[in-house]
Amino acid sequence: MVAEAEGFFQTVPVSRTIGSKEIIREFDSVIEHRANGSAAQGAAVTAVDHPWELFHSNEENWNATLELCDAARRSISIEQYIFAQTGIGSRLLRLLAAKSREGVRVRVLVDAFGSCGLADSPDGARLRRAGGEIVSYNSLSALRRRPISGLHRLHRKTVLCDEKHLMVGGSCFHDRMADWRDTMVRVEGPVVAAAASAFERTWAFAGGRADRKEPSAQGPQNPTADWRYVLSEPVRPSRQDIYRELLTRITEARTSVFLTTPYLFPDRTFWRAMCRLLRRGAELRLLLPARSDHAWVDVVSHAFGRALARRGAEIWLYEPTMIHAKLAIVDGAWGMISSFNLDILSFGMNVENGIVSDRPAFIAAMKEQIDRDLSHSRRL
Repeated sequence: MVAEAEGFFQTVPVSRTIGSKEIIREFDSVIEHRANGSAAQGAAVTAVDHPWELFHSNEENWNATLELCDAARRSISIEQYIFAQTGIGSRLLRLLAAKSREGVRVRVLVDAFGSCGLADSPDGARLRRAGGEIVSYNSLSALRRRPISGLHRLHRKTVLCDEKHLMVGGSCFHDRMADWRDTMVRVEGPVVAAAASAFERTWAFAGGRADRKEPSAQGPQNPTADWRYVLSEPVRPSRQDIYRELLTRITEARTSVFLTTPYLFPDRTFWRAMCRLLRRGAELRLLLPARSDHAWVDVVSHAFGRALARRGAEIWLYEPTMIHAKLAIVDGAWGMISSFNLDILSFGMNVENGIVSDRPAFIAAMKEQIDRDLSHSRRL
């Protein structure tokens, strides 16, 4: 391990699904498209104000999940990296079994590594006997069949109910995370259809039984919508939406970028984008945990943080507990909440998702929470 982040890229090769030149070409085409299409979109209809809500602790996240699932009448679809067999995990599985007995279609898609053994646990077996379905993403057998794609991990945290209500963010289901600072967002509206379509693809890839009805074709999302669903699917390199979106926003940022991440371990392209942002005179602020759940990761994260601080960035360390939220705000006018860490696993290996919006009320609510977080943080 290197002592400082500046020398990292000269000593350790970083593997990427998407190359730097490809990213730059993608930037150029996006920027050109926006420039050419801005006039045509000048008469766009104002977006409908669809309901939404933010949750900022795992207690809030878990209660909202239980309430949403309890109210479901037709379907519950969950994607989760860490789904424990005890505590909150057991409580949720028992609720899902009860909903399945009521006739609600229940599907739980978990990562085979992060949620190892869930399907065969007592509550998992109870859910399956009640008619619910549990599928593991990329088991060890998948690794043997597909040595490369078998390494990909399902890192999404999704709750989708009745194809009407959607929750995404960073919250896992494990009691050891009960006091963590984490963020989820609940939304409604057309964005839910995009999330449902993505779930069906991932469910089928993992070996899940096909939906009873054919999913409707999901075309490009309306760029003027109040919410947009973004994802990363490493089995489809062209669908690294979150990575590209963040890079594009940082590259085009004029005044400020704020990022919250539990782990800071960027690849070369993302690192250079942050450095160029600072050279342009824009403000870059990052909020990291003072102590995460992996001490060795803190060494790396803080080394990158110190290197950015020397270039003019503000690096803050959250002290009360582990902060696991993944937030981004650019120019005070665009925001994202996701499952996406700023590390090389999320950049190229993990299946991720998130919600982006330019709604002023959404941005204001994120800023309010950020101000609270910073009041409990210290500068690195």
